[in-house]
Amino acid sequence: HILARHLAVDFGSLAICGFIAVKNRHTVCGELITHMKSWGKSDSMSDEETERRVFTYHPASQQMMVWFFAYQVKNMYDTIYWNDGIEFVIHHIFAGAAAWGGMFPGCCHFYALFYFGFSELSTAILCLLANFDDQFGVVGLEKVFPKTKIVLGALFVTSFIVCRCIMWPFVTHHFFKDTKKALASTHPLAASRRNFLHLLRFCCFGLSLIQFFFVAMIIQTGKEELAKLMS
Repeated sequence: HILARHLAVDFGSLAICGFIAVKNRHTVCGELITHMKSWGKSDSMSDEETERRVFTYHPASQQMMVWFFAYQVKNMYDTIYWNDGIEFVIHHIFAGAAAWGGMFPGCCHFYALFYFGFSELSTAILCLLANFDDQFGVVGLEKVFPKTKIVLGALFVTSFIVCRCIMWPFVTHHFFKDTKKALASTHPLAASRRNFLHLLRFCCFGLSLIQFFFVAMIIQTGKEELAKLMS
């Protein structure tokens, strides 16, 4: 059951979301990637394109959010059943609500590839690493494959720093900037989506706060694992 959950459900679902994001990165959010590569110095994220970024429908983003929402529903059930902790329940509520708000009535597809795809690549690696945890994984697996755990741990920390500590604040800055302007827009789609824009902003704020909690968990776990290696 443990391997089925972490490998088939968790890793498999997030890997699919990541694949969709990577495959469609240039057609959906190419200018965001260009802006990040230039460290914010390019003019690809101009204010004149705000409405297009917020209100344009992208089939790839919709497809990914359908998959991601279904995964969050299953993950919520597993989290409660396996008693993972209230922090994960809160995370799944925010993430699922954000995916739903992006699908129906549909907005911010431009940003969906990052939040539900690229940023979840670090989580996909964490799902593999979770198998080595004595509490949530397979007891004794760490002793059989000690080097594998170290490699996965290093990959997770690196990907978390890149996706969640560097890219997340950058993308979130532009997300809040665009949605703030969209709330005051006269675009034909603005009126029917204002409530959902508020929902997405609230979910993004909540998920951003949860990042700090996860960082603290990673630091604490890292200290414990380092102490094991040194002993």
